[in-house]
Amino acid sequence: MLVTDSSQCILPLGLQILFVSEQRQYDLVLAGAVIAVVPAVALFGVLRKQFLEGLATGAVKG
Repeated sequence: MLVTDSSQCILPLGLQILFVSEQRQYDLVLAGAVIAVVPAVALFGVLRKQFLEGLATGAVKG
């Protein structure tokens, strides 16, 4: 899917557009980066126990 309107682009592309513009708006770039990271951190927090158990089970040799 090709998006030509900048208001409909995905978050990483929007961050890239903000970062490479002539007027770098670091506050908006950092706010967008936080918004991009929060779902992954929240998902890890919810599934932390299963993730660590899977790592421990896979590390057992033999």
